Amino acid sequence: MVQKKKIVEIMEYLEKLFPNPDPELHFDNEFQCLVAVILSAQCTDKRVNEVTAKLFKDYPDSVSLGALSQGELEKLIYSTGFYHNKAKNLLALCKILNEEYNGQVPRDPEVLETLPGVGRKTANVVSSACFGANRLGVDTHVFRVTNRLGLVDAKTPLEVERQWNEKYPEYVNHDSHFRLVLFGRYHCKAQSPKCADCELRHICKFYQDNTKK
Repeated sequence: MVQKKKIVEIMEYLEKLFPNPDPELHFDNEFQCLVAVILSAQCTDKRVNEVTAKLFKDYPDSVSLGALSQGELEKLIYSTGFYHNKAKNLLALCKILNEEYNGQVPRDPEVLETLPGVGRKTANVVSSACFGANRLGVDTHVFRVTNRLGLVDAKTPLEVERQWNEKYPEYVNHDSHFRLVLFGRYHCKAQSPKCADCELRHICKFYQDNTKK
């Protein structure tokens, strides 16, 4: 199948599965989105939402959150894992936002990436979700799905992003990103993917490679 036809069929199927693909993390503004994504590293969205429900109620912005001590913040985010580094980065992040950006989250993903605790994936996700930037955040789900379907042949998240941007520029956007994430999270799972129920079996490289006679 011609690659152009393949990507269209795949994305149409994902749109049917997830017509309104919103982030599963809960937040009310750009700052909370950034904090939630940072906390989600090596942690489930469900657990992050449990933590941020109280965290954002009491400390909704960079000024209030930044006023906490390292120990205080660690206790509040302990259950998300890697709490020491996450707390350290969040406090450093708040300090920079308050001193250099008037408490506002920068729109530019390249600038976002320079902030403490913000990697390329986080910068892309926040800039796409909050500011409508055409960026693809490559997490473990996006990495797995795009490689399994044969849409990319990449060994690193950065390679996935580069290949995707070159091959499918029309799908470098918020909705495409979250559809790939949700498909990986609930259908094309790392363990026991639901191949039997998937309408993409006939064009899926992973399925074909693992069902050879």
